[in-house]
Amino acid sequence: MEPKRVSLWKSVDWTTIVVYLLLIICGWFSVCGASYNYGDTDFLSFGTRGGKQLMWILCSFGLGFVLLMIEERIYDMFSYVIYIGMLFLLFATIFIARDVKGSHSWISLGPVSLQPAEFAKFATALVLAKYMSSYSFNMKKLKSVLLLALFILFPLGLIIMQKE
Repeated sequence: MEPKRVSLWKSVDWTTIVVYLLLIICGWFSVCGASYNYGDTDFLSFGTRGGKQLMWILCSFGLGFVLLMIEERIYDMFSYVIYIGMLFLLFATIFIARDVKGSHSWISLGPVSLQPAEFAKFATALVLAKYMSSYSFNMKKLKSVLLLALFILFPLGLIIMQKE
């Protein structure tokens, strides 16, 4: 007999989604308010900071939906690969990133600039979850604690080397 599948919409934590949406709306209003020029009425123009922020908000909704659609076993299978790939990107960023106010942490991809350190947070959390869910993990073992520290400190050191 095949196991019953739970609907995605029933398994989502709606309280978290509502809080997330409220934070996004408050953040967008903050950006609009902080960058407002008297007499300027077009908040939605991509030439303004508010318009650019709105574009990133819409992109995050699309990315969030895609990430929700991916089965969790994919994350489980590729967590170490994603982490190692992110370490290589952090290392490369030290050499290829342009200088922004003394920091070498922004990679330009055409009109868009990305900060790989932000994606490293996701990769580090993913690898920590994978390692801590393994059968051999035990917080009372020094080896387990040292490996956790290494997973955290290695990307941290690369980010510090970017003068971030």
